[in-house]
Amino acid sequence: MNVIENLIDENNHQTNAIQVSIRLMFLRIGEIDTLNEKYQAQASIEARWPIESETLTSDLSSDDQKRLIDGKSISLLKYAESHWHPQLFIENAIGDLKEQIRYSAKKSIKNNQIYICEHRDIKGLFWEKLELQHFPSDIQELSISIGSILYNDKVVLIADPYHLSGINREIFIDQQEWSLYEHVDTQQRYVKEFLFQDDDEDETKTNSKDERKRSFLTVSCHAGKIK
Repeated sequence: MNVIENLIDENNHQTNAIQVSIRLMFLRIGEIDTLNEKYQAQASIEARWPIESETLTSDLSSDDQKRLIDGKSISLLKYAESHWHPQLFIENAIGDLKEQIRYSAKKSIKNNQIYICEHRDIKGLFWEKLELQHFPSDIQELSISIGSILYNDKVVLIADPYHLSGINREIFIDQQEWSLYEHVDTQQRYVKEFLFQDDDEDETKTNSKDERKRSFLTVSCHAGKIK
């Protein structure tokens, strides 16, 4: 099975890109600062993509190869140093995030395909536009937006159809002012980036690339103001 799938982008153009499935769990929502349009959060992100087994098994010990064949998850130390990964980043992070990243591999029982999983634990401040339509009884959206440095002809981010995003509502600092809802939304979008042509560059070579796009996936939970 070829892991580079023929995907259809938002303009109905066929593109050879690796589809990366994203699952985000809001582990802890901290203070919601409506005045400065930011909030504190701790979250766990899982990004999965398929690979050809030959690109991985040659680097594994015989024990790990057996575990992989048996459908068990194996840890991959220093995976990103020598293997392809989607180069993800958090678009709406404020300042430096505390991040821990690790990798694992597992064979899917659904299609026998081997998938890499990037586990990313993050903690920090996130920007969020404050909705003032019904203030002070607003339902405020709290989101984390994940993007790839690679363009959408290489990577397309989607919501994981088998591992759904969610929220832990038990740990919430602002629970006297806000009430967290269980529902979580995901939204896929593309951001255009325009490339500028150098004076000495051949115009015929740049016309087809003067507009490129990056894939983003935004995961949002919701908090309601307590009256």
